[in-house]
Amino acid sequence: MKAFNINVNALLAFFHDALALVGSWVVAYLLLHGQGGDAESLAFLGWALALALVVQGIVNAAFGVYQGIWRYTSVPDVQRIVAGAVAGTGIMGLALAFTPGASLTLPYFIIQPMILIFLMAGSRISYRSWKEYTLYGKSGQVGTPVIVLGAGDAAVGLVKELSRSQDWRVVALLDDDAHKRNRVLHGVRVLGELNDLPRVAQRLKVRHAIVAMPSVPYRVRRRVVEVCKKAGVTAMTVPTFNQLTSAKAAHPKIRKVAVEDLMKRESVTLDDAGLQDLLSAKVVMVTGAGGSIGSELCLQIAAYQPSMLVLFEQNEFAMYRIEQALRDNFPEMPVANAIGDIKNAPRVNQVMHQYSPAVVFHAAAYKHVPLMEEANAWEAVQNNVLGTYIVARAAIDYGVKKFVFVSTDKAVNPTNVMGATKRLAEMICQALQQSTPVPRFEMVRFGNVLGSAGSVIPRFAEQIERGGPVTVTHPDMVRYFMSIPEAAQLVLQAGCMGLGGEIFVMDMGEPVKILDLANDMIRLSEGSESDIKIVYTGLRPGEKLFEELLADDEHTRPTPHPKLRIAKAREVDPGWLNGLLQWLNQDRIRDDIEVRRDLKRWVPEYVSAVRPKLKAVSAGQRAG
Repeated sequence: MKAFNINVNALLAFFHDALALVGSWVVAYLLLHGQGGDAESLAFLGWALALALVVQGIVNAAFGVYQGIWRYTSVPDVQRIVAGAVAGTGIMGLALAFTPGASLTLPYFIIQPMILIFLMAGSRISYRSWKEYTLYGKSGQVGTPVIVLGAGDAAVGLVKELSRSQDWRVVALLDDDAHKRNRVLHGVRVLGELNDLPRVAQRLKVRHAIVAMPSVPYRVRRRVVEVCKKAGVTAMTVPTFNQLTSAKAAHPKIRKVAVEDLMKRESVTLDDAGLQDLLSAKVVMVTGAGGSIGSELCLQIAAYQPSMLVLFEQNEFAMYRIEQALRDNFPEMPVANAIGDIKNAPRVNQVMHQYSPAVVFHAAAYKHVPLMEEANAWEAVQNNVLGTYIVARAAIDYGVKKFVFVSTDKAVNPTNVMGATKRLAEMICQALQQSTPVPRFEMVRFGNVLGSAGSVIPRFAEQIERGGPVTVTHPDMVRYFMSIPEAAQLVLQAGCMGLGGEIFVMDMGEPVKILDLANDMIRLSEGSESDIKIVYTGLRPGEKLFEELLADDEHTRPTPHPKLRIAKAREVDPGWLNGLLQWLNQDRIRDDIEVRRDLKRWVPEYVSAVRPKLKAVSAGQRAG
């Protein structure tokens, strides 16, 4: 039935174009010859027109003129019509040039295709306009009025898409390019520069502005948000600044600008061929599969079609969420759900033996610095260090080819228990690599991820929602930030690049002051900056003012990927591992003081943080 409908539409288009051809021939003849003409000329015209109907019909079909859907007529459709009309006229001109008694001259074959193109393209464009007129509103006043910031290619595409939406109505464009001033794009005029937003918004009574400048520096994005706040309008965008020109959806999904959009980050380019070789048609296991990084790793790995994805997770609800996400997005992919603790060696061995993974991504860990610093230090050691050894040892015993350990920037010159345990886990992988060629152990360090469990951003968002105050530990604290998808992408990239034993360091961009982050989130909120205060609370246990990506006695070398470098870490003696395992396998639980003392022996670069004290608790203080 569907094929029949398509044939009917194509047949109707054919008859329409045949009538347009007849009309173009008749009008062109009348323009050149008036109403006169002898019987012989008219007879020749009728014979030539019959031949033209056949020729033009074949040419139009060859150029795909009848395949287009009229309500979606666009420039490519018009291009096909022009090409078909010119080709058909050319063929007819050549044919009649060698026909005795031909009465049609060269001007005729110039005027006729112009009329034909006008009739064929005009009908289609008129039909599309009529359909959009009936579907998307007759008065032009449907939808919430909005100003688009930017007048480049992204803005043009956005205005075009929103013209079909009943939710939004673009009333003005603003751009700092003076050459675009007063230009009209899809019926919308560029009324001024970005700093004119308060005046234009007040005059047009607009409460929303959509940012459509994907390629501008992040400092400009932050300025735009400040201008929006000053104008009293809500700053909006589509999914990300890098997806403004995406055509995946019929209409852009407009949302508020988030703090992630203001970060200075560039898109990650992946070695798809290398990742295909690493992951496709392989059994891949992810520990900590339900966590922030683990779940994103699972979703990205699934896109490369492994033969099976083995999820290893201790938290039942976290396992349920990632299992459902995989079921929704990759329903055909086999998934094994293994509930278990990485410290439970028999369970880890059972899962490795049952599924025989070729690649293991080890993301399971305790990562919250203050929680691991006091009252839970020995548990952090057991989970992050012993757990890593158990999983790595099982990977050796059951023939895993590649083992990728997810580490942290806090492992560099660690000042807290969590960072020291992650450095110890790196050292375990280094020691094991020296005793076996398989699997190839790779370690990947990166900083904080935006929106992860325990991240400062959800905490700030909750505080802002309550009206403040927003608690910042120290006005000078800085951190590196990366989005969860970007972090997972670079973990995968490092996994396919490593040859064994490398510690990969991610390009984390520029460090961000936590105070600036808090101020950005307050600006993006609906509340008043004067009402939402910032309070300094002092550093928490184990925290330091800044994070490093490399230890003092390390250096890096570049890799083929611009966002990954390889750290040359301190060598580890394989015999060192036996003494460490004796310490890890003690029967009694060590108290926090003992743990910190012993960690200094195993990780010489570990130094407990000395927390700087603030002179006074500050409220409402802003960065200058």
